[in-house]
Amino acid sequence: MTQSEFSALVERANSELPASAQAQIVGAKDGETPRFEVYHASFSVCSHKVRTVLLEKGIPFISHMMSLRVDDKVCSDSYLPNYVKMRLRGAEGAALVSGYTGQSSMESEGFDPAVVPTLIDHAAQRVIVDSANICAYLDREASTVTKLIPDAIADAVNAQISLIDEAPHVAVLYGANPKGDTRPEVIANRIEGVHKRKIKHLERLKASVSDDPELVAAYDAKIVKEATAGEFVYNPETMIDAHERMAAHVAALESQLVSHDGQWALGTDYTMADIMWTISLFRLKWLGLSHLWEADNKGPNVSEYVKQAFARPAFREAVIDWPMATPPSKHIKETSGIFKNLQFVWQALNTGTSKST
Repeated sequence: MTQSEFSALVERANSELPASAQAQIVGAKDGETPRFEVYHASFSVCSHKVRTVLLEKGIPFISHMMSLRVDDKVCSDSYLPNYVKMRLRGAEGAALVSGYTGQSSMESEGFDPAVVPTLIDHAAQRVIVDSANICAYLDREASTVTKLIPDAIADAVNAQISLIDEAPHVAVLYGANPKGDTRPEVIANRIEGVHKRKIKHLERLKASVSDDPELVAAYDAKIVKEATAGEFVYNPETMIDAHERMAAHVAALESQLVSHDGQWALGTDYTMADIMWTISLFRLKWLGLSHLWEADNKGPNVSEYVKQAFARPAFREAVIDWPMATPPSKHIKETSGIFKNLQFVWQALNTGTSKST
């Protein structure tokens, strides 16, 4: 792909986005045009990972805040054809998603062509997809800053990242625990029927690009995923298993922390593994699942870990203080002042009372 073709690919995707997702520059000096362009969403766990890495390493970027809202009239920005077309360039030859396990890893699920985050590297003319790949790429490219995946312990860091990717974060968000639903009302009350609504929009978009076999195949794969997901999250057996897997996930961190004397996942140095664990644990706490380490002293080391992890400045900026990234939940106190001022906006967006752009 030539430079002009690459630029046109990105421009077409950007021109299709609503005003709310148009470019904003984050962290750049006056007059500086960032090398990286990021398509992400406020509440997305995978977007949390990428934002935290960008801010931890002080990398300026062009931000596109994508809305993932899906209701009868509005579909996710990540479904738009030119965005999907651009994203496909980041996974040429990869197997498209063909099912659902409640995880979000491209390694296990296949490539989902209609999600966030997506990274554009204008210097290298590359599209990078999958949050783990994006984070590792940013760490390599911003090598003048302290590495989050140090060469000496890269295998250990990557093993922790893979472990976190295997946890069913998506399932425990979209599906209730049959033994007791602790999810915040802002999610639990809006999730019913969401997969059918997604499929409705995907079918409509697929029909609009019927002359483009690549996009038709992409939408077909996404439809299969959403149909399978709709079955998974309403099946008591699969959801009980998902919560058991999440308990094992937290237990694995407790064992890891017991194995050494350092304050972080792999010792005394803060690494990419800690970014991933922090985001995982914060989402679990937001969902009302902190009993996995707090109840009956199940995870005393995890309990201490989260205190320092949640206080990390880049994490706070990327997740706790990022507008609309932390919806109201009775399970957390870490919501920032800026979000408290925006709670009424979140409620409006998720009750369908606001007008879409």
